[in-house]
Amino acid sequence: MDDRSRMRVIVAFFTGLALLAGLLVVLVPLLDRWLGMPALEMGRGNAIAGLALLLTGGWLVIWSVGEQYTIGKGTPHPKVATRKLVVSGPYAWSRNPMTLGATLFYLGIATWLGSLAGMLLTPLVSTLLLIYIYVHETAELTRRFGEDYLEYKRRTPFLICRRII
Repeated sequence: MDDRSRMRVIVAFFTGLALLAGLLVVLVPLLDRWLGMPALEMGRGNAIAGLALLLTGGWLVIWSVGEQYTIGKGTPHPKVATRKLVVSGPYAWSRNPMTLGATLFYLGIATWLGSLAGMLLTPLVSTLLLIYIYVHETAELTRRFGEDYLEYKRRTPFLICRRII
């Protein structure tokens, strides 16, 4: 696939991420009211903690996608998958930095809004996504990259890094 096509996939990916974020901003407060959940009011703490999570998660997603695009010559979309195993950048610390980043990003939105339902729902949905990723992506990457992937899998944690430096 040429660079122009890969770029279209990247633009579509980030457009979807932004649309989902906008949808969450509208739906999460409605969900809180519907479930009768209290708001988690921390004053300015909501905005500070939410923004920190949102920016950290967004940065991690952008960095992860950038590595896939430049090093792996692919995209996050399975139909335009990387052609090379990416083990640098955030992938040196976690096999799933993009999912970790997206989780932090959406958790940041929920925190900023003070939505207890959003703060509980985000890890739940992320856990389900990670189970799917673990089962399907592990098998697919093992098929595509063989022993190189298995070695990477042995030395790199699935989600959260165990080392500082």
